[in-house]
Amino acid sequence: MSEAMIVDISLANVQEMLVQNSNTHPVALVFWSAQNEQSRLIVTIFEKLAEEFAGKLIVGKVNTDIEKEICEKLGNPQAPFVKMIKMGDIADEKALLQSEETYRTWVEGFLENDPSEELRMQAKAAFHNGAFDEAVELLGEAAKINVNNFRIHLDLVQMYLQTGHLDKGQDLFEKLPDEAKKSPQGKELSGLMHFSEILAGAPDIEQIQQKLAEDQNDIQALMHLAGYLMLHGHAEKSLQALLKAFMVDREFNEGAARKALLQAFDMLGAKAPELVTQYRRKFQSLMY
Repeated sequence: MSEAMIVDISLANVQEMLVQNSNTHPVALVFWSAQNEQSRLIVTIFEKLAEEFAGKLIVGKVNTDIEKEICEKLGNPQAPFVKMIKMGDIADEKALLQSEETYRTWVEGFLENDPSEELRMQAKAAFHNGAFDEAVELLGEAAKINVNNFRIHLDLVQMYLQTGHLDKGQDLFEKLPDEAKKSPQGKELSGLMHFSEILAGAPDIEQIQQKLAEDQNDIQALMHLAGYLMLHGHAEKSLQALLKAFMVDREFNEGAARKALLQAFDMLGAKAPELVTQYRRKFQSLMY
């Protein structure tokens, strides 16, 4: 497999990166500062993307505290900031910290088309239209074209979960390589399976809410509520319920609230980094 291409940009190599290397690969120039927390987050995100798109994308890190001459020549961008360089020109740029998913979609727009990705998109569209069998067949064709595209298998895991086949989804997920499991999509699916297990055997949401109306510290009901909220796209409210459950009894069910919080932070890190940072701090303040 190709290795990630991550380079610290300096006066010694900036010309090579901007002119020569950008003729063969898009170069994401990431402007960051050690004094800025969001800058450190953007570096982490693009290092992950460099791993994910190894062999296709170059990530160049520009430390704005040190490389002032480079920054001046490139318009003194305020970190965090990214410029996409292609064929020696600035193709696009993004200011301020965005979500990992936003950056991923942005980067993909500068990469060469992968035929397996086109079939994968067709499969997702078919699934959205209720054609599960057709979607599975398209994913199978995509896997034949590119056996290393683990997103194909992750999509199938997600389809299993969304059609109520938790066991099949878990079985397939366990067989995937660590690279797939540790990808943003893999972490999200791992989290969804975790919260599906929390909700397994739970009463419906009306009964959960009734239990909490009778006893707001009913920890089992709080865990069920957190699972329901996470699976229905209400991440922050789910985190709030988990924090409350942790405060009520951090040892409940072998530390279930703590484990669920850590799982949530992992699954939400790509899409909602600021939310994760906010609630991780709240969690840490309760730990000590």
